[in-house]
Amino acid sequence: MADSDQRNRVVFLGAGRVGKTAILKRFLFNTFLDEYKETVEDLYARDYNIRGSLIKVDFLDTAGNLTFPAMRRLSITTAHGFVLVYSITQAESFEEVKNLWAQIQEERSSYQELPCVIVGTMMDLENGRQVEKFDALNWIYSSGFSGGFVEVSAKEDENIEDIFRLLLDQSRGEGRHVGPLSHTLSTRRRSANSLDESEPEKSEEWDSDAKNFNRSRSLVRRGSKPKVKRTHRRGKHDCRVS
Repeated sequence: MADSDQRNRVVFLGAGRVGKTAILKRFLFNTFLDEYKETVEDLYARDYNIRGSLIKVDFLDTAGNLTFPAMRRLSITTAHGFVLVYSITQAESFEEVKNLWAQIQEERSSYQELPCVIVGTMMDLENGRQVEKFDALNWIYSSGFSGGFVEVSAKEDENIEDIFRLLLDQSRGEGRHVGPLSHTLSTRRRSANSLDESEPEKSEEWDSDAKNFNRSRSLVRRGSKPKVKRTHRRGKHDCRVS
């Protein structure tokens, strides 16, 4: 298979009802629904033209229960990057993230080279918090996890884009300029499948071979910084990231 035909798979894992689907729907379509519908497995394929390179990404939304262990194992063994999601209002969901990280370590000998972001959802339900940020960071450091960490709210569209910034930071190496990600994010809802056909299709910036992915503890610190509250909401097509 040619490089331009290879796809980079980012897998979302976590317990049920923690907001994996909500994150993806907010990121890809700028929508949010309060209704809950159990996910079996959904795949969202997107092509991005970043500085003349065709980047093909599959976002895999997985089931939040253990009914399909074989599917979960397959998703872990085929992923090029992970987003591990828990709810700050459900302590047991954070325990599930710990279990998932252990399973990734067991299934993938190259786990240290794979981009991974741990995400605490439902920041808008602060009064119901059961998992303190300090406790999450304490486990992250003590476990040797050196990927990204951020708390978000899909409902309020808070910090959602940071998840994908952290993933790309890791894929490109911490010392590299991450401007292309800003371009990707700024066009994600407006023209997620629109490509400039005059540009080459070979991607050298986000190689689908997981061995080229790097991670750093600094990404955890960067992702955990408090965000300044926005004073206005974006319009449907006003998605530029500064």
